[in-house]
Order: sequence, then C-alpha cells, then structure tokens
Amino acid sequence: MPKQWRSAVVGVGTVGSWHCRILAKMENNTLVATCDKDSEKAKQTLTKIGMESLPIYSDVKEMLTKEQIDVVHVCTPSGDHMTPAIAAMEMGKNVICEKPVEIQLDRIDKMIAAAKKNNVKLAGIFQNRWNLANAALKHAADENRYGRVSFAGCYTPWFRTDEYYREGGWRGTWKLDGGGAIMNQSVHAVDLLQWIAGPIKSVSAYAGARIHKEIEVEDTLACSLQFESGAFGVIVGTTAMYPGSSVRIEIGGENGTAITEYGQGLRTYKFREPKPDDEATIKSCAPSAGPSGGASSNVDVALDLHFRNITHILESWERGEDASTDGVEARKAVAIIVAMYESAKNGGQAVAVK
Repeated sequence: MPKQWRSAVVGVGTVGSWHCRILAKMENNTLVATCDKDSEKAKQTLTKIGMESLPIYSDVKEMLTKEQIDVVHVCTPSGDHMTPAIAAMEMGKNVICEKPVEIQLDRIDKMIAAAKKNNVKLAGIFQNRWNLANAALKHAADENRYGRVSFAGCYTPWFRTDEYYREGGWRGTWKLDGGGAIMNQSVHAVDLLQWIAGPIKSVSAYAGARIHKEIEVEDTLACSLQFESGAFGVIVGTTAMYPGSSVRIEIGGENGTAITEYGQGLRTYKFREPKPDDEATIKSCAPSAGPSGGASSNVDVALDLHFRNITHILESWERGEDASTDGVEARKAVAIIVAMYESAKNGGQAVAVK
C-alpha cells in the first residue's frame, strides 16, 4: 500500500486553493487543515471550492501542534515563504513550496539548511517540467541530440491588468513579490531553460515598468546570456504585451533544433539524425485547446501539471529520495533572476550567476 500523506496548506489564496483542490483528488493524500492570516478571506475561498469544513488556523505553529501533519504546502506570497517553511521543518514536517521557493538566495539557503538539520524534505513547484513537449526537449538534451548547442532562449510574452497588481497589496513589490514579470511569471520559463540547456554562467539585462506605472518592479525585461557550455541565449519576460501569448522555449545547435510553445506542442523538432520514435513524440505533444497557462490571466491555468509535480515529489519521498525539484534545484532559477536584476540595476552590466 502506498503511504498515506496528511497535508496542510498555508496561504489560501488563488494558488493555495489550487493545492487544496489537487490534494482532495489524490488517493494517497488527506487534506487535514489550512492556515491563513486572513481567516475570513480563507473561509470565503474554501467555501467557493466546496471545502468550507476544513479547519482554518491563523498561526502555523498552532496548526502543526494541534493537527497530525506530514507535509506542509507553502502558498503564501513569494517573499513570505521562508518563515512558514522553516517553522514547519523545525517541527519535523516536510515542505512543498510554491514558486519561486523564495525571493532571496540567503533565505533559500536557510530553508535548505533547515531541511537538512531537521532530517525532512523540501521541494519546489515547477510544474511545467511535466509538460510533455518540455520533457521532450530535456530528453533530447540528455541524449546530446543537439550536439554543440549554439543558442537557447525562453520567452514569456504575457499580459496583466493594473487591477491584478492592486489585488492583495503584495504583487509588484520588491518586499513580497521579489520582482515583477521575471520573478513572478517568467520564473517557470527560466527554470525550464536552465534545466534543458544547462547552467547559465552570466547575464546582461535591461528592465523597466513600461505600462504598469503603479508598480515598483519591472513589467518587462530582456536579457542576453552565456551558458557555462559556451552557448548564447536570451530570456525575455513581460506582463505588458496585450493580450498575452504562449510561453516559448527553444534550443538548437549543430545537430538539431527543438521549439516548444505552451498549448501548441512541439513547433520544431528536427535533428540531423532522426530516430524512429520522433514522429510519435511529436504526435504525443500535439496542440490542445484549453487554458493559456497564464498568458492573459493568473487563473487561466489547468491543474494537471501541478498534480503530476506533487505526485512526483511524494513518490520520491516515499522512496527516501529527494524530488527532482528539491531545494537545491529550485534555487537555480532564483539565482539567475537575482543576477538579472543586479545587471538591470547597473545598466546592463554583465553579472555572474551565483
């Protein structure tokens, strides 16, 4: 029999409600409690999704003391991940943390250290790794089918309204959002890029708020970069391109090129040496109608990839292994983003990724 996990969700906003809905559908999970500083708002959210009977706590430690819990899902604002995560780990609980795992590298390092010290597991959410088209690009890279890579890039040409940034009072702030279009939205594509194409050595970025003048962070950033392999690339992210379009990931070199676009499958998948199963791979990643993945709205997201990500984490933990999106891995995208922000603040000066 698979292990039965007892879970709790901290932060019952939009993403927290997704985790509640996912956990309720998992056969090896029991959602036992939630926690949110605004218990009344949390109650309204839970009522909307038919979970009004779930206990709601306003204090993480009180919840962990009174309830029997194995896993805590941290879904609070990005800059408030460390405190509940470390509180949970110090009480012997495993933690699954939404993206970005935190907004500052020293905080992430403290979370990783807390997991090790308390002999518990920490993992982040990067659900787009479970998109079949993205996985195909990664598999081809692992098989060295691109040969010497010349270029790899990611593009997140999204749109958000001013009202989106006004909601909740934390979006578009350095303190709790940790940045704008890159840290909040493009972090998924940044993670995919480094996962597929390899470590990034240095970045040179320009950023600013082009249309969202009320926010203190960027709504648009463009960055050139160099990988440790010597390949070149770009990262582009924005929430200022109406109406918002699909995320694109591309990688190519001397022996092949592959391009994926969210919802459109493999737009390009060509290699100098074709394999018999290439056509089957392309067909398995066929375009599909459905949510945009967040291109024009933060709620226009299907939850199947989250389900796969969480399932992978729990199955890895049950085997006594770290998940592929553990704390060390989840740190990588944030390190790239922090370097890009440092570069942008210094007029595009090249900055090494730490």
